[in-house]
Amino acid sequence: MFHCELTSWSVLLSTICSYRFWYRHLVVILSLSVTCPLYGVDSLGVGWRGGGIDKWNRALAEHRFIALNQDSIWTWNVQPKSNLGPGIDGRGGVVLIPSSSGGKATFLPDAGVLYDGDPNTAFDPDDFAEAPELKRTSPIYIDLGATFRINRIRLFPRLDGEHKELFPRAFSLATIDELEEDLNLLERTFTRVFDFYPSNPNRQPVVEKRFASRDVRYIRLVVREDRRWELAEIEVYSDGTLPTGEFVSVPFLSTEGPRPLWGRVRYDGGDIQDLPVTMQTRSGPDREPLHYFRFTGIGADKEQVSAAGWTTLDSVEQGPIIRNPAWSPWETVTDGLVRSPDAVPYIQFRLFIHEPGISIKRLIIEYLNPPIAERLEAEVAPLLVDAGRETFFTVSLRTRIRRLRTDGSILPHGDTGFQAIQIETAARVDAVEKVLIDDREVDFLADFPSRDKTLIRLRNTVLQDGTFIQVVLRATVFRDATHFDVQALDQRRVDGKLIAVQQSAYAEDVDPLSLGGDLIVRVRDEQGQLPLLDQVRASAGVVTPNGDGVNDALVISYVLLKLTRSATAYFDIYDLSGRRIRHFEGRPTASGRRTQIWDGVSDSGQLVMPGFYVWRLRLKTDTGSVERQGIVGVVK
Repeated sequence: MFHCELTSWSVLLSTICSYRFWYRHLVVILSLSVTCPLYGVDSLGVGWRGGGIDKWNRALAEHRFIALNQDSIWTWNVQPKSNLGPGIDGRGGVVLIPSSSGGKATFLPDAGVLYDGDPNTAFDPDDFAEAPELKRTSPIYIDLGATFRINRIRLFPRLDGEHKELFPRAFSLATIDELEEDLNLLERTFTRVFDFYPSNPNRQPVVEKRFASRDVRYIRLVVREDRRWELAEIEVYSDGTLPTGEFVSVPFLSTEGPRPLWGRVRYDGGDIQDLPVTMQTRSGPDREPLHYFRFTGIGADKEQVSAAGWTTLDSVEQGPIIRNPAWSPWETVTDGLVRSPDAVPYIQFRLFIHEPGISIKRLIIEYLNPPIAERLEAEVAPLLVDAGRETFFTVSLRTRIRRLRTDGSILPHGDTGFQAIQIETAARVDAVEKVLIDDREVDFLADFPSRDKTLIRLRNTVLQDGTFIQVVLRATVFRDATHFDVQALDQRRVDGKLIAVQQSAYAEDVDPLSLGGDLIVRVRDEQGQLPLLDQVRASAGVVTPNGDGVNDALVISYVLLKLTRSATAYFDIYDLSGRRIRHFEGRPTASGRRTQIWDGVSDSGQLVMPGFYVWRLRLKTDTGSVERQGIVGVVK
């Protein structure tokens, strides 16, 4: 157990900025090619025999773009320009063909010669007499064993004199990314890479194409002529990156007390920010962070059902899945600290793994019981400001502190209260003008221990339930959606040593004289309103889709703001006469950073002629639509 002795508030100031130490630990286990000792404390775990869930697969709620077994989760290691084929079998990949009934895909044994890296062996459908359902024109599906970002595919037969002319002439090869749950592979829509017909056949033994990177898990090959053919290799080349992997855990219970104060996140003794992952947590009072509903069939009426029961319903009966209002939303772990609300016994985490070759085994979430307060609620006002202009902000904080029973006796392990308030924000705070407690101005001492932290020390410890505190700041906001994290700080003695603790507040409407009830400040646009569509940027003014890996595609990046529900984004390319030459199907999307990619190909699958083209991005919402457009040149 790691503690820090503190003898004064000056020591606390220098310590609280970089450390947050805790007594009990919820261990969810997680390690990264580093061997460090775990602290000897009470804990729960995944993949660890000290208690809790001992296997990662048992701790799983859902996952995407990662591999896992009982001991760990990981992303596959991949290098730029590497052929993924020889590793398919090791990743659990297979070759599939339609079953004899045609309804489902079935495993085709001994078909790994399609990708084994040996140009002297070949796949010939005529050699599979034991698989009568395999015809020369049967669709053949290759599962890569994981989803990768690829930008090049190459295929060829054996190139000796006897076999060189057996290459497919009329065929298509297409790709898709990872399957959604319960979807049939045979029913998925694939994206084309090669497309040759008998009227316009392939005439080369070696066929190769480079293209803008795309996420690929499955490859489909369909030969269109009933003539003998073979392929020695289908080579699939990675660009060296992977789609972001995601692991979502089941909720965990803090067994050392029902009202924990969540703390620092570590992996095998190190801090989580040292890993190339993003971690988020949410907390709540029970095991159900989500509520599942069933349509009863009477109008729009619905009833709540269990998660297991919801999965067994017919699609017409499956109602919405919504967040349990008693659970907090997802909060990102920053500076190695859990930002989810305290004083509730369950916590759930999710990990986003951003790099290939990451193996994760151990994670530790520290906690201390009891909390500073049962609940802290805060808001900031105003919520809409001009960027770059100094503004007077009022941060309001209301406490819910449990120290006594209803009969007036002292509650064991009651809340400890706090002696200071810290406001952590990307806004530039120039001064703390005043502090009010229950509408009376009080003495305080303000400090700025780091660029993004403002610490307000109070004369007396706040111990009263329902205390209403207001801090008036002069600050400047420079970017939209700037968050104000309002924290209560305290010192307490554990095992004879003084440690520093902190607890963040929920966003709630606590000041009846202000509008909003939020801790996120937005920035006005030129018309005084917050834009829906912002930071629209084109990767280049000219693209050269020649397969050399440089400016092969136009990438439009943009940010969607303040969407209250999914909107539909449309992306189209037009020539200068106004004729649409490429249409991308509208897709539901939510707030956040998004991209659209055009690879210089028309809807017919052909490269467009050199010249200038117009791209148009349109966002359609319930309240109307907004669009942006620009010009891009195409040069071969």
